[in-house]
Amino acid sequence: MYQWEAASGHSAATLRLYGSLGSRALALVVETIATRARSPRDVITIDFENVTHLDFRALGDFAQRVARHRHRGASIWLLGLSPYVRCLFDVAGQGSVVRQLEWKLEERGRRASSRPFSAVALDGAASAFDRAPR
Repeated sequence: MYQWEAASGHSAATLRLYGSLGSRALALVVETIATRARSPRDVITIDFENVTHLDFRALGDFAQRVARHRHRGASIWLLGLSPYVRCLFDVAGQGSVVRQLEWKLEERGRRASSRPFSAVALDGAASAFDRAPR
C-alpha cells in the first residue's frame, strides 16, 4: 500500500503509494504523515505514480486533512498524479485543493518558483544590476 523513502541530503522524505486505495488506506496515509511530519521544516512528498485507483468518496476527507496538516506543520506536496487520478479528485470536488498541493515540473525539470523573492528572482535582479551602466 505505501512505502517511506527517508530524506537524504536536500531531498524530501517520500511516501510512495501503490495499488487501489480505499477510505481506510487513505486515512492511514494521513495518520502516517501526521506522526512522521510534525515540524514546519519537514518536507514530505506523496507519490501517486503507482496508484491505479482511489475511492473518490474518501478523497474529500483525504485532501482536506492533508491541506490542514500542511497549513499547521510540514510542507506536503503531491507527485505523479496521472490524469485518471487527478480526474477522481475533481469528481470528489477537491480539484482546487489538489492543484495547490501538486508539485508540477517545468519542461526543464525545475518547478516554477511561487515566492517572489526566491533565489531565481534574486539571480535575475543581480544580473540586471551587473548590466546597469555606472
